[in-house]
Amino acid sequence: MKKILLSLVLATVYSLAIAAPGIFTPEQVAPANNQTGVAPNVELDWTPVVGLAGLYYVLHLSTDEAFTSPVELITDLSSYRTAQLMFGTDYYWKVKAVDPSGSSDWSAVRKFTTVVRPVIRRPNINATVDANVEVQWDAIAGVSHYDFQFDTTNQFNSPELLTFTVSGTANKGNAANLLFGETYFLRLRARHAQDNSDWSDVRSVVITTVFALSKPDNAANGMVPDVELQWTEVKGVSKYNIYISTDPDFHHFETYIAQGSVRRTKPDTLNFGTQYYWKMAAIHAKDTLDSNQRSFTTLDNVTLVAPENNATNIVLQPSLTWNKISGVKSYELQLARNSNFTGTGTYNYYPVATSGTGNEQFKVPINVLDSAGVYYWRVRAVSSRDTTQWGSTWNFRTVTLSIGDQDINNAISIYPTPAKDQINVKLGKNISSSTAEVKVYDLLGKVRIERLVIVDNGTINNFALGNLPDGIYLVHVRINEKSMIARVVVQQ
Repeated sequence: MKKILLSLVLATVYSLAIAAPGIFTPEQVAPANNQTGVAPNVELDWTPVVGLAGLYYVLHLSTDEAFTSPVELITDLSSYRTAQLMFGTDYYWKVKAVDPSGSSDWSAVRKFTTVVRPVIRRPNINATVDANVEVQWDAIAGVSHYDFQFDTTNQFNSPELLTFTVSGTANKGNAANLLFGETYFLRLRARHAQDNSDWSDVRSVVITTVFALSKPDNAANGMVPDVELQWTEVKGVSKYNIYISTDPDFHHFETYIAQGSVRRTKPDTLNFGTQYYWKMAAIHAKDTLDSNQRSFTTLDNVTLVAPENNATNIVLQPSLTWNKISGVKSYELQLARNSNFTGTGTYNYYPVATSGTGNEQFKVPINVLDSAGVYYWRVRAVSSRDTTQWGSTWNFRTVTLSIGDQDINNAISIYPTPAKDQINVKLGKNISSSTAEVKVYDLLGKVRIERLVIVDNGTINNFALGNLPDGIYLVHVRINEKSMIARVVVQQ
């Protein structure tokens, strides 16, 4: 009897071993059970199992837990990327492994819910924004496009409704041509070929009305004829109109156009000594935003620089210097022996305006000025449109050449000439190396420099002049009981 029972037990165990499946059941990994906000191209993931060659997995995906009409998906990988699932929908899924020996049991059933609607991040609720405000949102994988709408009513059914569409790979996009100062309502949705998401929550924003002129300062004076106008940027406009008038009520005005990407421009050359009023309009296809109004006055004269007024001891070929004015073509310079600029000895010169930085200069030609003469000069500027008034009249006195030729020892030579900060003095013949006393006088007889120097092989080398003003000076050298005088021109 015991033998019979043992045989029955062994037969039962053998039968169970043959019937048991030889493949483990896959375990689901992602998405988590009951996970919400899942993308419409969610990847279903599970643990791989070991089986015979040719093993693959079968998935069932259904919108009901009973899997009444499931979608069957097959893959030899341990994950499967879905596509274009419906938005805001509950999905159930399970998976099993199959190889030539048979199949595993089905895994447990998991549930997930796809994303219902996108979430807007920017602009903030009730924010003041530009006419081409940028909208930002949380990206959703697996969508082909996003649509966002702006409207002046929260029902999104007015004639002002604007719809913008961007690629599903983006997480931001810009509106265009929103009305300045208007309150808009904004919403967003995602979509792909099979479905549209619900619209996002609605938020309101206000379109800016800020547009200000920045330079020149209001009521500024002394502006150049090609003054640069600057303003604050208004984003989302295609162009700016700049209106300039000599009338504060703009009954008559000139209009200049600047592209919407710039914030500064120079109008055509303006008249000198004129008060101008200006304002602007920022424009896009559907609306215009006006700026505030400002004024400025252009300069009406040239500012002289050097030689300073009432200067003395000026060389006979001085450089007359004045402030550069941008926007002019040339200058007219008058030089005369009297402040009325009349009679003989009155000269008119027409220097061309230079580019770059620094002051304008004009060097008086040779043989125009006389020794110990008083000269008057003034300058005015000429543009393509206008000419300034004459500016201030300045005067200077040229050097007094009171030393006669008999007082000058031609055996002594000085170089370079004209000199700047130092000179070399070549003495006469038969001057051996020694020590010499050197004095430098201006032409009024005042000693400007006095020192002992070494004479090297008949030459005083690199004698420093310091910062002597431009002019003519006398160099007196005393050596071995001999005196020698030579004239030197200093021009810094």
